[in-house]
Amino acid sequence: MIRKALPSDARAIAQVHINSWQHAYRELMPAHYLDSLDATLAHRESNWRRALELGESSVWVAQLHEQVVGWICVGASRDGDCVGGNVGEVEALYVAAGHWHTGVGQALWNAGVRALKAQGFERLTLWVLSGNERARHFYRRVGCIEEIGSQRPLERGGVKLGEVRYGLQLPT
Repeated sequence: MIRKALPSDARAIAQVHINSWQHAYRELMPAHYLDSLDATLAHRESNWRRALELGESSVWVAQLHEQVVGWICVGASRDGDCVGGNVGEVEALYVAAGHWHTGVGQALWNAGVRALKAQGFERLTLWVLSGNERARHFYRRVGCIEEIGSQRPLERGGVKLGEVRYGLQLPT
């Protein structure tokens, strides 16, 4: 079941975020950095609870058997070249590793696209780690196209990484 996130989902959202990073980025970031994310759970939970209470984010969760197993956060694009336009952004999409390739990500994607269209956006963008081939494959499969020349640097756990931006014209 896909539903709008509630403040009471904050801890589960934070847990899925950490779990997903620890599994998806094992080959991209140092193990000690990924393992240290467990210690950030309370802080992440607090941030999500506050954001959800204030309605700062449009967040949807995937729930199976009373457990949140994934989430998507969408809103207006935060990129300087898109601010104030008709461009929305998929700020984050995470699914717990045990639920990859089960349709949860696709269901969340569909909910996020519907939410962006309902907000009047005609196009969406998202950023993804250059080395995250699993995620890049997913985004290409749903129709996103890499925006050539959109790379930006990123550092996590003392490792220099890069992100690329993908875009998609939303169906009318």
